[in-house]
Amino acid sequence: DRFGESRFKMRGRLQYDIYSQDWDIGAEDQNRSYIRRAFLGVQGRLTENWRYKVDFILSPGDDAAGQVGVDDAFLEYVTDDWSIVIGEHNITSPLEDRISSLDIPFNERSSMINAYEFGRRAGIGFITGGANWSASAALQGDSLNNADTLSGGANGDESSTISGRFTFAPIFSTTPEGTTLIHLGVHARQRDSANDADFQYRTRPLNGRGDRLVTTVASLGDQDFTYGFELAAQYGPFGLQAEYARLEGDTAGGASFESDGYYVDAYWSITGESRVYRGNQGSFGPIAPRNPLGSENGWGHWMASARYDFIDLSDPTFGANRGEQTAYALALDWVPVDHVRFKLNYAVSEMERTTAADDDATIISLRSQFDF
Repeated sequence: DRFGESRFKMRGRLQYDIYSQDWDIGAEDQNRSYIRRAFLGVQGRLTENWRYKVDFILSPGDDAAGQVGVDDAFLEYVTDDWSIVIGEHNITSPLEDRISSLDIPFNERSSMINAYEFGRRAGIGFITGGANWSASAALQGDSLNNADTLSGGANGDESSTISGRFTFAPIFSTTPEGTTLIHLGVHARQRDSANDADFQYRTRPLNGRGDRLVTTVASLGDQDFTYGFELAAQYGPFGLQAEYARLEGDTAGGASFESDGYYVDAYWSITGESRVYRGNQGSFGPIAPRNPLGSENGWGHWMASARYDFIDLSDPTFGANRGEQTAYALALDWVPVDHVRFKLNYAVSEMERTTAADDDATIISLRSQFDF
């Protein structure tokens, strides 16, 4: 809707998963169906320069989660060359976390993204960029979804984060036939705990919801520093995406620990479409099928993907249930019409535990999703 200079738009998404997982040793064999994500929100602008976006996370059936949370929830002041963001955001996150869950090739993000707790936090950020580059920096506290200790009558500070990201595409051209692209990126983050042990480092089997390769049941990190590198390439229907990150930190008792992880994705758009690249954000957006289902010769968009994923959580400081996890995954995506997507994933995760028995998990998952 339009009211003078102002704009208002309702937005939402639903992701429904069916999956089956089989473990060699762990008692985690199960078949499940559940709502993975349900969002309802609004976005728009108050004037030409003042814009906003608020997405509410709904958690039906999840007794362990609050029934309503927030995803993006920010006010943005925008000029032709830069913008300032105030609120819950992830503008300095690595490449994969900057891509919407609607548009990533696999049902879940990589072990590296999940274990190092990249994601949205509340604070202030700055963004600038051009057609083939972007730069962002942020000063943030806790997520708005974290429990508010003051509401319970106790004193409590927030953890703090300083982060930045820079991306550059030395090759970037788009024609009706497709996109040719080389994307390079770097990012860094310094986190400091408010209560000596705010940070956890753990990962689930790839694309699964079962047991974790856990550093420790309790929180561990007092402070940590993470840095990483990004690479993506696109040549028409073929593409590659890879990231590496290293984490170094200290516990409240002064013990040091370190970890690193990476993933490599390769994908092929069987029907010929290229992924949409946003140079001023250094990220990828949704793919709209050239020939939607129902049109003449329309089969929608089909894409096949493969992933290699690795994370090292074997540092002795991490505690008992530690080790390395290596995972392999295949995916087939179908977008029959714009804003509707079906994603079939097959993943095998190999957990080499340092102080416990090794284990493997095989997980097959099917996601149905739509957004508006």
